[in-house]
Amino acid sequence: MNYSWRDRFEDGVADRDLPWVPATEVSSDDDGWTVRIALPGVAPKDVQVDLCDTVVNVKGERASKPGACVQSVSEFGYGTFERSFTLPASADASKVRATFDHGMLELRLPLAETSKSRRIAIDGA
Repeated sequence: MNYSWRDRFEDGVADRDLPWVPATEVSSDDDGWTVRIALPGVAPKDVQVDLCDTVVNVKGERASKPGACVQSVSEFGYGTFERSFTLPASADASKVRATFDHGMLELRLPLAETSKSRRIAIDGA
């Protein structure tokens, strides 16, 4: 059985030492932006979010599980990761928030009040 399993990975994709880059999703709405980063198997204590000027930096580590078995093939990414995102000019950096739930890190980048659209009343009408 091990032989046939290894045959499925003959191209070496699973054996390469590739850096781990967590999957990321960015969306926007009328109130700002949301950045979601998939971090399954990573504890919140192993993730750090820093804001420096207009750049949000997310870094952390997913450690491999120690065990007695010898790993033949693994497509899981282990080790450290780092992602950086530049805030849009219209984001309010003082109100950036981060939450972590069920392996998903969510960053909320609210729109600055001065950047939100508003209706202007017409005088003399």
